Amino acid sequence: MTSKTPRPSQNLEAPANSPAQWNSLGSNLSRQQLGFVTESACAIFRSSEAMRKVQQEAAHQALEHYAAAARKLHGACQPADLLAIQSELLSFDLQEASQYWQKLMAAALQAQTEMVSTTSNMLNSEAGSGVKSALEAFQATLPMMANAFQVGRQSGSAERPHDA
Repeated sequence: MTSKTPRPSQNLEAPANSPAQWNSLGSNLSRQQLGFVTESACAIFRSSEAMRKVQQEAAHQALEHYAAAARKLHGACQPADLLAIQSELLSFDLQEASQYWQKLMAAALQAQTEMVSTTSNMLNSEAGSGVKSALEAFQATLPMMANAFQVGRQSGSAERPHDA
């Protein structure tokens, strides 16, 4: 006599809220988070390279300008020439400092723009729907948790008399 054994279900999709569904959501979130962090790191590294390039260019320009001033000072100079060289160096320093900081701020702004774009792309893409749904699920639990704390306070305050 043969006993009937139940056949495994042919439905391969995981039921809602099953461990397989949460595992899939977790791995997708991990992949998306790693991708986001990696893209953000790339933006920071590109920014670092751009800032180093700005610094290197500024140092090179200053080197050339100051070397030219040094060559002038090695020759015969009148007091008026010394004053002219000194004022030229001061003018160069002020102008170059302004350009230097503008270029650094532009590089930082570019990095910030790239990072915001990465965040926006992640949240607006279909792949980001797992992030959105996880955030939405978390946000949906917040009022319930707040209510749980309020209920605990209200019942606790009614049971305990207040000291005068």
